[in-house]
Amino acid sequence: MENKQRTRANRDAPLKAEAARQYAEILVSHGIATLDDANALLADVDKLNAVERNLAGVAGHGSGARLAYLWMLLGDDSRIKPDRMVLRWLQSVLQRTVTTAEAIALIAEAAARLGCTPWELDHAIWESQRNT
Repeated sequence: MENKQRTRANRDAPLKAEAARQYAEILVSHGIATLDDANALLADVDKLNAVERNLAGVAGHGSGARLAYLWMLLGDDSRIKPDRMVLRWLQSVLQRTVTTAEAIALIAEAAARLGCTPWELDHAIWESQRNT
């Protein structure tokens, strides 16, 4: 574990590498070892809920943005990563504070109205924020 980045901007926060290792161990303990296994997991709501409960116990899990990003990377286009970039953009547009849960709902609703996936909208927002 050479990556010394932390899961949060706090010197006592767990290392990202340690959190990733724990995520991997939990996934393997649930029989998720390949991309096909992970995609099958996303289609099984009951099993997915059980896995997500275990993953939420990993130190540094936070609001679940990391987990949403994992599912996005596995191909779940209905998810977004409500990180600081997305929250900052929503707060700027709406001129008010936006919670993580609210951000997820707002992006999903906006994507439906725009005829794109939440992932596509998340990506567009992230690119816009990155370039400002």
